[in-house]
Amino acid sequence: MKSPIKKFSNFSFSQKLNWLLKIGISLSGLIFTFLHFIDPTTWHKLPSYLVTIILPFIPELLAKLNFKATTRLQIAFNFFLIIAMVLGIDLDWYKSIIIMGYPSYDKIVHTLSGVFTAFCGKEILDHFYDGKDLVVNHRAASAKAGSSGQSTIKRKIYHSGFAFLFIICFVVFTAAMWECFEFTYDQLCGGHMQELNAPGVGDTMGDIISASIAGFLTAIFIRKK
Repeated sequence: MKSPIKKFSNFSFSQKLNWLLKIGISLSGLIFTFLHFIDPTTWHKLPSYLVTIILPFIPELLAKLNFKATTRLQIAFNFFLIIAMVLGIDLDWYKSIIIMGYPSYDKIVHTLSGVFTAFCGKEILDHFYDGKDLVVNHRAASAKAGSSGQSTIKRKIYHSGFAFLFIICFVVFTAAMWECFEFTYDQLCGGHMQELNAPGVGDTMGDIISASIAGFLTAIFIRKK
């Protein structure tokens, strides 16, 4: 049985980056948890710190349920965790980053999330789309081999319009699910994620619109196979 270090050394660059990000995010959650018990007044978001420890390994949990994410998809997920969870929630950048007198980090995160989730949607489409059956004429090739006929093969192709629609739907769905997470976090942990820039619906809709616009623009460039 290979040691973890030996296995890690055999990984590709993207696999190494993926695991370094996972370990770094989880380690940050452990450090914040440790700081909480030293100074609970300053480091008061214990539920968030504990969630940070677990979240990077969600893809491994999904793999157990036969839903395997590609390495590129996991890397995108990890970068989003760093921006939204570690910096935004754990380090409180949502409140501390002020641009022109306005708490702007929240809208920056949601705009970037639209870009990230657009690429994630495209990755999911490329990886999981089964394609469609095509009848391929092999007469020319078969003549050389001494046989004749046609064969049916499956190619992973799709119309760019379908890809565009799928990506946009995925972005909007993800943005809505994130707002559900923010609402749940506020209710259970006493946070104020949905009241950073405007009370209630104003902030929620602004977040979804920001992500949707960014996802729409990104989908225009990545919709083709």
